[in-house]
Amino acid sequence: MKSIRLAIVGCGGYVRRHLRDINDHVPEFRVVALVDSVKDKAQSLRKELLSRRRVAMYDDHRKMLSEVRPDAVIVATPHTLHYTHARDAIRAGAHVLVEKPMVTDSHQARRLVAAAARHNRSVQIGIQGTYTDTFAYARRLLADGQIGPLQLVTGILAQGWMKGTAGTWRQKLKLSGGGQLYDSTAHVLSSMMFLVDSPVREVSCFTDNRGTEVDINAVGWIRFANGCLGTITSGGNCAGWYSHLVLQTEGAVMEISPHGGNFRVAGRGMEEITAVPKGFDVPTVTPARNFADVILGRDEPRCPASLGMLLADLMDALYASAKTGRPVKVKGDKP
Repeated sequence: MKSIRLAIVGCGGYVRRHLRDINDHVPEFRVVALVDSVKDKAQSLRKELLSRRRVAMYDDHRKMLSEVRPDAVIVATPHTLHYTHARDAIRAGAHVLVEKPMVTDSHQARRLVAAAARHNRSVQIGIQGTYTDTFAYARRLLADGQIGPLQLVTGILAQGWMKGTAGTWRQKLKLSGGGQLYDSTAHVLSSMMFLVDSPVREVSCFTDNRGTEVDINAVGWIRFANGCLGTITSGGNCAGWYSHLVLQTEGAVMEISPHGGNFRVAGRGMEEITAVPKGFDVPTVTPARNFADVILGRDEPRCPASLGMLLADLMDALYASAKTGRPVKVKGDKP
């Protein structure tokens, strides 16, 4: 079995999901380095999940890249730091799996994709829904014309995000790049972009910061290049939790959770679909499993950097519209 030397940049809470998955299901990865500006976080992570392994500890990602020279890097740092950490890893010869959003600027997105192409490295994003068989099947239904061309799509996220992230970097604009739209709602918007599979042409957006530095609540409409019209409702000050996508074609209504569950397709003259057919040829995998398989040439990336470019174009336009109070047109092409 070929071993892939893996470094982790950013040792906060969420990266533990990747490490547990790696420990249990991805033996090809051998974690060789942890990086965090707060040394206690890296030490805590090593003690909790890597106590039996020899792992180098760093507070500077560039020093780690120079000394360790990993084959692959997982980037799980605050949003606005993703670009620098991912770019430097690529330049050092590493493949990259970066948490959402890939970056917080559409120009950075294109520079990152160009760097990956120059160095022949893979860049993937940790949007969980796109790694499921549900999303692969939904996209195939839409692509092969079984239920007709996509006309409308709406996404919704309701969460107690404002209280849950109070006092953290997620509500500091310099580190987060934005609020609920760029955090939890990025899952909804990325899933929407994955299924619509088209660049954005025009958007309009209104936001409410609720007295904070970043957007807490937001609503927006989206016009895609393929003619589909979309809406998004991003709620960060709700006592409950709800996340869903609804897609409409002439032939059917499709409902799906941005995380890959609660799937339903219903239309006149067709049998209702509530699950992926048995034997479907695209199985669910975790981001870390797919990341390893891509590096080893066994699979294609489920959530490639091209999707990060589409999301970056959309987010730039949504925030520009919220700032100016006017619709914003987007010129970006499909990667």
